[in-house]
Amino acid sequence: MFPSPSSLIKGDSEIPQAESVGTISLEELHKYDCNADRRLLCLFGTVFDVTSSEKGYGKDGAYKEYAGHDITLAIGLMKTDAQWLDRFVKMEDKWKKDAEGWLEYMEAKYPKVGKLDKWDEDPDTWPELSEEEKEALNKCIIM
Repeated sequence: MFPSPSSLIKGDSEIPQAESVGTISLEELHKYDCNADRRLLCLFGTVFDVTSSEKGYGKDGAYKEYAGHDITLAIGLMKTDAQWLDRFVKMEDKWKKDAEGWLEYMEAKYPKVGKLDKWDEDPDTWPELSEEEKEALNKCIIM
């Protein structure tokens, strides 16, 4: 479903310039979805401006669901389902490592424009996924 983030990083590509939004709330981030003129997303508390990628995050983009959301858990799980967006839970090491790989990609491609205030909290105090959610992650879906 997802390519390796390191395979997508192109050498010396210039990161576009973008205006800072400072520290924002999740509700504010939601205003910058795939239908907005400016599109933002958050990964590990860093807000990125992904407006330059219409094919990725625009209204018909491959990852349009991600625009306007914290994607940390979703990208760590390699899921695009809305149920994994804006979820602030303790992450298992594998999920965290996978998400950290994508953080490196985002930092190389998109401008950092702010912080999400929710990440000022201690992630160790966040709840874990329920057993039902963990079980659902392990199910194979055949289409």
